[in-house]
Amino acid sequence: MASFRVREAGEHEIFDPLALCPETPFTQAHFYGAWQQYLGREVRRFVILQDGKDVAYFQLVKYPLMFGMNYLYAPYGPVVAAFSEELLVFLKEEITKIARDSNAVFVRLDFTPPVSREDQIRMLARQFTKASLHTYRGAYFQPRAEWYLNLAKTEEELLKDMHEKTRYSVRLAGRKGITAEIVTSDLDSFFPVFYELMCGTARRNGFSLHGKEYYRQIFRHLDPQNVFLAVARYGEKILSVYLVIRYGRVANYVFGGSSDEHRERVPTYLAHWAAICHAKKTGAAEYNFGGISFGDVYKAINMDSLTTFKKKFGGREIVHSDFYDVVVKPLWYRLYNFRKRVKSGI
Repeated sequence: MASFRVREAGEHEIFDPLALCPETPFTQAHFYGAWQQYLGREVRRFVILQDGKDVAYFQLVKYPLMFGMNYLYAPYGPVVAAFSEELLVFLKEEITKIARDSNAVFVRLDFTPPVSREDQIRMLARQFTKASLHTYRGAYFQPRAEWYLNLAKTEEELLKDMHEKTRYSVRLAGRKGITAEIVTSDLDSFFPVFYELMCGTARRNGFSLHGKEYYRQIFRHLDPQNVFLAVARYGEKILSVYLVIRYGRVANYVFGGSSDEHRERVPTYLAHWAAICHAKKTGAAEYNFGGISFGDVYKAINMDSLTTFKKKFGGREIVHSDFYDVVVKPLWYRLYNFRKRVKSGI
């Protein structure tokens, strides 16, 4: 019989899910938890050990619900070395204890690596409650699909594999006087224009942002060894700024914004291409464009044009696991589901 135990990692202790899975998304990194703490959210990190060896990591973020209730969410976590019935039984027991300690209604799990095998799905179904699709939509939940570009090919091959209009736009931007640069130091000096462009992009596309201080704190606490900005200009005018964070093997496009001016010069194409080339030079194996529309889950969210933009750079879709919940307060959980169902119109 395997011997499991759980250990809560302190604020300054090593918390390294990459040791179990090199493709771990950055939402399970310590720095992502710190971002959530800047927003005043409680974050806790745990390690599960089997016979003294680390076999799972998970970082939980507490989010509020109505009437003073809350739930916990592990964005793209737990990260597990290998699935087994014994591990999942132990995981459920420990997460239930954590939830009760936090007075949470439920805990939402989002396993990495993604669960796709039928035997794994059956194991999860025996231990956890599969979340209803109408609860997938939410500002706090990670997208179910992302768009990844493999960087193993040469730059010439990457250009060749793009959609012809994207390849044309990358080259057109240069011909129309757009220049792109990679910024790896003094990133905080770019924050004012970055935030201004983010706000303009949000207004143009109809989505909301966190408060300004949230993004300012992120800029002030970035690790210069693993982050860069891709900046596109026309003359002295900055038209787009993209923030890219390297975590493990993956360079992740995290935030960005572009101007309403000179859109005919397609600066966003050249900015992404510069980011891709720099990520490749620094040894990243993949470039993650971030979330894309996925089936019926996000049909109410207007992501079609953004998804098309990302896909035309070439690459492939990465589909994440279904959500699984550990339900601690069944009545409140049913009320949560009912409210989400009403809001979704289902």
